[in-house]
Amino acid sequence: MMTNFRSALSTVFRALPVQMAAADFTGSDARVRQTFPANFAAFALNGLFFPTAGKILAAGLLLTWFVSTLTPAAFWVGLIIPIQYGFALVAQPLIGAWLAGRRRRVWYYAAQALLRGGLWALLALAAWRLGADRPALLLAIFFGVVVLDAVAAGVGNIALNDALARVIPEPLRGRARSWRGIFGGVTAGAAGILIAIFFSERSGMAAYALLFAASGVLYVLGGLTIGLIDDPQEGARGARQPSLRDIRTRIGTLWRDDAFRRFVLTQALLVPPVQGLPFFALLGRRAFNLELDALGPLLIISAVTPIVANAAWGWLADNRGNRWALAAAAALGLLAPILGCVLLMEPFDRTTALVLLGSIVFVIGAASVGVDLTTKNIVLDLAPNAAERPLIIGVNDTLVGIPTALLVGAGAIIDLVGFAPIYVGIGALTLLGVVLAGRLPTAAHQAEAVA
Repeated sequence: MMTNFRSALSTVFRALPVQMAAADFTGSDARVRQTFPANFAAFALNGLFFPTAGKILAAGLLLTWFVSTLTPAAFWVGLIIPIQYGFALVAQPLIGAWLAGRRRRVWYYAAQALLRGGLWALLALAAWRLGADRPALLLAIFFGVVVLDAVAAGVGNIALNDALARVIPEPLRGRARSWRGIFGGVTAGAAGILIAIFFSERSGMAAYALLFAASGVLYVLGGLTIGLIDDPQEGARGARQPSLRDIRTRIGTLWRDDAFRRFVLTQALLVPPVQGLPFFALLGRRAFNLELDALGPLLIISAVTPIVANAAWGWLADNRGNRWALAAAAALGLLAPILGCVLLMEPFDRTTALVLLGSIVFVIGAASVGVDLTTKNIVLDLAPNAAERPLIIGVNDTLVGIPTALLVGAGAIIDLVGFAPIYVGIGALTLLGVVLAGRLPTAAHQAEAVA
């Protein structure tokens, strides 16, 4: 049966307009070349499910709407990103070291997908049964699910990127990520259309329950799709699992490298602009009374954005280099705080506010796609060999994830003095990130430095 599935995936690949050259496979062994069509298609079709669930459960849209329905305090909205994004990263060195000793790492991606599917199904049940009558209990269940989901996502992130590095040659990784994002944009856009048609401010907790349940199903399907990848390490003996001392030593070695520190700092500076949508969406909820019926159009914009952005950033990364694509994506992100300040300065009507908020969703979404695609490609280039790749991914992700804890204070600042300081701060950090991104060394220099 597995052979039939992989044959079908090869057929899907042949239908995709993916241009390749013999030089793209330089250095790849025969098995990687033979299984490439099915593996590329599996990775791309995962976008129909996993990124779609991620778009539906985006912190800046559905989750901000949900939490702000349960409590008026911005502090709780400010907790979503540090938990959802930060918790997925802080334990990455340990996760990476643990996965380094495992034989078939894509199985762990499938396992975390099944776990996440069950978690969101649990929250769906809680939202359905409890409704808005017991907001404190529902809020506690929500954050419990988000914490566990984030930890599982940390396992999935390393497993997926490690598998990508083994089965997709480096010159084609940008296009693989692009197609995954494009497929995700199409299905998430369809979800946004359905929300816009069938949901309204009167839908209540039943709408949230349905969306949480649908996302859980999508996570499960996404995990099963990646499970179809033909892993060249399948059946091979796993590498020796590093000790805690080995991990500390490797972290110290990496951190002493100037190029690696600069790369980590650049990513940390770009966390607020690419993860700051909740603070813009909350303004729409508070100042312009945007309800659940506004979620549909915003989700459509959020879904369509990767279709354009992934194609653009993937081409730029493959043809002009990851660092310039990263700098360009960061520069685009500067528009978000500018538009946020415009929303604060003018007394717009609801329709105009929705248009401006939609523009912010597009800008942040496009910048986030570019930053995500390029930084993941760069960190794969940093690994001197396949055995150390999971650990290096984990160390990088942890060092980037730690600064997200600072976003906890953003909600408290909004409660105390308003949105303006947050937007000014995001703009300043983004500008500095653009400068540092343009000064990153080339991939060859980075890999040589950390070897």
